[in-house]
Amino acid sequence: MTADVSVQFTYTVTLREISDGLKLQMRHSPVGRWGYRVLWVVGIFLGLVIAINVAAKGIDSPALGVLRFTVTVIVIMIACRWLMALGLLGYARHLGEHRVTVDQSGIGTVSERHTNHTGWEFYGRCVEGRRVFVLLTPDVWGAGVLILPKRGLSAPQDTERMRELLAAALIDQHSVRAARKKGSAQPEEGSSGAEVVRGA
Repeated sequence: MTADVSVQFTYTVTLREISDGLKLQMRHSPVGRWGYRVLWVVGIFLGLVIAINVAAKGIDSPALGVLRFTVTVIVIMIACRWLMALGLLGYARHLGEHRVTVDQSGIGTVSERHTNHTGWEFYGRCVEGRRVFVLLTPDVWGAGVLILPKRGLSAPQDTERMRELLAAALIDQHSVRAARKKGSAQPEEGSSGAEVVRGA
């Protein structure tokens, strides 16, 4: 990869793209993955409780209360994500149109009200969705998130160039982190390493 390779994004973010980014953040951060597993186990358990009670006591069984509770919790969780996305959308719209340059040195962002440059050392992994690239910080929460809509790319071939930039930059940063940790305590299993996930 040559030194002058860069990718340009120009976009005004949409609610759908922010929601997709938050969903990918949850699914690909260590805490988010753990949370999804717990939710699946709890959901299967509640489903079994409801099915057994309905089979044993009929449609008027108390299990319907559990079903209503479960549905309410699911609706609240979905609503929370959309409310968070709405909050982020308001902030992004306040900043105006984004012009983002991604290159080997990092990510430069220019908007109507804000200018920023972030080095690759800030990020630890990237997830590619159908509509967006999502960069996450290497902490267990994946708290730092950058959502880059694919529709903001200026040319179709930029998608592949972006993948190459991400892979090279994140692998380089993984090597830097590994070198810093060398001689100190071994990293926890699953806690380090560059991650580039496609097709999420």
